[in-house]
Amino acid sequence: MAFDYLELLDLEINYKVISRLFGEEIDQAAADWLLSLGLDDFCDEPLIRRGAQIIHEELTKELPDNYLDLLAAEYAAAFIGTAGSKAAYPYESVYTSPQQLVMQKAFEDVRNILNAHGVFNDSKLYDDHIAIELQYLAYLVEKLRNTEENSPEYEPLIEDQESFLDDHIHNLVPKFTSKIKASVRSRFYLGAAMMLAGAVREHDRILRNHRLG
Repeated sequence: MAFDYLELLDLEINYKVISRLFGEEIDQAAADWLLSLGLDDFCDEPLIRRGAQIIHEELTKELPDNYLDLLAAEYAAAFIGTAGSKAAYPYESVYTSPQQLVMQKAFEDVRNILNAHGVFNDSKLYDDHIAIELQYLAYLVEKLRNTEENSPEYEPLIEDQESFLDDHIHNLVPKFTSKIKASVRSRFYLGAAMMLAGAVREHDRILRNHRLG
């Protein structure tokens, strides 16, 4: 069964938005961009929809003048580690290595996968950061969306998504989002965690339906 073009487009957009949410602090330009997306009515997938609504509510309620500074402090505490052991580190290696350290096997594996597909991370983030992994999935989804079903690249693009989800995303996202729920007080980032969980669930559904169809 052929994929629904609009479903793939929505998934690609969701991954790009969520990657930005976790990739760095939200500045004024990012806040304005998020508001321009219409997050109050963003997606049919329930978790993505509710998470986006929470973010919209946070950005449109009456805010103190230093709200973005406060949000940046929450980002640093939650994801960079100023909160110590309570931090929800966004690196796959932290959740898959015995020592719970960054730059372990998952980092090397993801870098090799990205480079093998001609994708090179030129940011300051490690390759197994959730933002980079989501950018890679968005790249694969975009390529699939623009590839004819009879192309020899079509099936490998599907398999690449399935294997990356199984080998990496499913190892990271459930633990990462659980850590956010347990450790992060910011409604903004709780909304982002809901969007992330929903996007992965939606991707799994799309691929599963394709195989069953």
